Amino acid sequence: MRAFNLILALAVLFLPMAGCEGPLAPRDPPTPETSLLPALPTAQAYVDAWQGEDYEAMYALLSSSAQEGITEEEFIWVHESVMKEATVLAHHLEIGELVEGEATAQAAFTLTLDTILLGTPQVDNELRLIWEDVGWRVDWSPEVILPSLSSDNLVYLHRLTSTRANVYDRNGKPLAVEGSMVTVGVVPQDIEDESNLLAELSRILNMSWHDIQSLYAAPGVQPHWFVPIADLSFEDSLVHAEVLNSLPGVMLRETPIRTYPQGDLAAHIVGYMGEISQQELATLEAQGYVEGDAIGKAGLERWGETYLAGRAGGLLTIVTPEGKLVDTTAEYPATQSRSIYSTIDLELQRIAEEALGDHRGAVVALNPSNGEVLAMATNPRFDPNELTWGRFEETRWEALVSDPASPLVNRATQGTYPSGSVFKVVTAAAGMEGAGYSPQTTINCTGSWAGLGPGWTKYDWLRTGHGAMDFRSAIVRSCDVFFWEMGLRLNSIDADLLPSFSHGFGFGEPTGVDAIDESAGLVPDPEWKEEFFTGEGNPFWVPGDAVNLAVGQGDLLATPLQVANMMAAIANGGILYQPHLVMRISGTPQEEEQIFTSSERGRLPISEANLQIVREGLDGVTTDAGGTAYYAFDGAAFTSAGKTGTAETPDEKPHAWFAGYAPVEDPQIAVAVVVENSGEGSVFAAPICRQVMEAYLFGPPPAEPSEET
Repeated sequence: MRAFNLILALAVLFLPMAGCEGPLAPRDPPTPETSLLPALPTAQAYVDAWQGEDYEAMYALLSSSAQEGITEEEFIWVHESVMKEATVLAHHLEIGELVEGEATAQAAFTLTLDTILLGTPQVDNELRLIWEDVGWRVDWSPEVILPSLSSDNLVYLHRLTSTRANVYDRNGKPLAVEGSMVTVGVVPQDIEDESNLLAELSRILNMSWHDIQSLYAAPGVQPHWFVPIADLSFEDSLVHAEVLNSLPGVMLRETPIRTYPQGDLAAHIVGYMGEISQQELATLEAQGYVEGDAIGKAGLERWGETYLAGRAGGLLTIVTPEGKLVDTTAEYPATQSRSIYSTIDLELQRIAEEALGDHRGAVVALNPSNGEVLAMATNPRFDPNELTWGRFEETRWEALVSDPASPLVNRATQGTYPSGSVFKVVTAAAGMEGAGYSPQTTINCTGSWAGLGPGWTKYDWLRTGHGAMDFRSAIVRSCDVFFWEMGLRLNSIDADLLPSFSHGFGFGEPTGVDAIDESAGLVPDPEWKEEFFTGEGNPFWVPGDAVNLAVGQGDLLATPLQVANMMAAIANGGILYQPHLVMRISGTPQEEEQIFTSSERGRLPISEANLQIVREGLDGVTTDAGGTAYYAFDGAAFTSAGKTGTAETPDEKPHAWFAGYAPVEDPQIAVAVVVENSGEGSVFAAPICRQVMEAYLFGPPPAEPSEET
């Protein structure tokens, strides 16, 4: 530019010498022999201004005839509108060969666009210049932006999208698929028998005559309009197709819609879709999303949005005002969507949900050898079909949100509960491994315990007492006195000893499960209590806190997934896996299938020998005559191990827990069950666990024969 300015200054200085008589006359058109100013600096200045989006400077370089044809405001608007339509994020211009003629010049240039939907297309074009009395100027027209664009045509971007992919269980059974919704509408001018039309639509759509008629007879509705009345599922539309197609004035329109063929089964895992919010759009706009798009809002639908939706592409065209195609400027295909295969066994999921029945609670089943989630049931549930965009009703959403039973909460991962006696396995591990107690260490249980002082006597669940208990027998019989005393002893050694082992067994922190939200739970310790305690009682850590923690009470909170993961680690020899719900992502011609493998979070802080004592205790819970779950598993065709829990709550009834694994000799499944405010774990939770284990090991029970009609 400095060279250009210098040449321009010299030209101005020498102009008076070219004609000394009278005022300056307009310059003659330059020739190769007489031109003082080359066209390149002007072309480069225009391209540089365009690169910097300095549209005012660009406009100043236009020829007088070009400026007469478009105002500066219009010039700026045209450029910005074309760039916006083409989803341009940035652009780069590079000038090429320039050819000068008599009073004209042509500069080749390449415009490279960095876009959201079109990739990075390159547009080869030409910048025309003409000589005016003020020097070289750009002979501008819309073709300078895009070669086929004219003042009469329009730029139009066709957004290309991939059909949303499906979600399956581990065996390929559908959990979320693309379906159809049929909108039943009325075209008023085509109605022949209004009474018959209203009668049939009222019957099929379950609407009153008045409600139907008020839609197509509303003020402002034109006779030729298609007026939507109600939506039907594709299946229901087939049932009523013959009648609907026979009614003059009725028209059906089919629309793609997300459907969940299993209804509320595994709803919290699969999730649902909804309209993109402004906050989500601010994040996803750069990936090709636009206002009005539907995206995954929860579960696998949300986690796998990138896979399931693919990525939008685009087709940038020049069209006439009537929509006729003039030219295709750029095309970028949509990235193909990819289906998700989850680790869930649909039939096991069904058994788990049916076993819960109407009880509030959760069931989690894991593969102990790799952390795969085989089933994750929670109750109450919701039907994602009711929340799908296109069927969504605000009143239904408000009802779900305000429901005191919290059906939108996944109790398996977001529900936090005191774990009760299930936690005693952690206390046993801390006693043997952390404090160095021998597995044969005995504590005599008389049915009561006054270790915190005579004014704080506590009573075992068996008031008559269990007698002399070692670690194994204390687990088998779930002896409170043994673990209260052990908690007190551990606290006297180190107040952080038991909390530390709790974390080592996976409590108080997220499991890292993919696809769904989870709570970290809570493991209380001296530091936490001093900083966060807001309840009643001593604000500092006292021995009673450790005693409560030792039996899974007090401020301890755990999720069913954390408990199941702990039991899976005990079953597999001590490996804490990161639970996962995604088994694989399908491949495409462009991308290979993606397999998700197990990932270790850590190892239980216990030796193999001491872990074996814990395992023997859990085995005795279901097999010893005095085991707390003996009757729940009596007669089972498989071996099992586990731990009951009855967690006290502020409510009238405690939470029932059972967690275990099977078979003992080769663990293939680990299960945790919690039934809220029901009673004892051996009565309410253990039978559910048995049903789930039996279904997994031997297949679901045969369906009961239907009664003949």
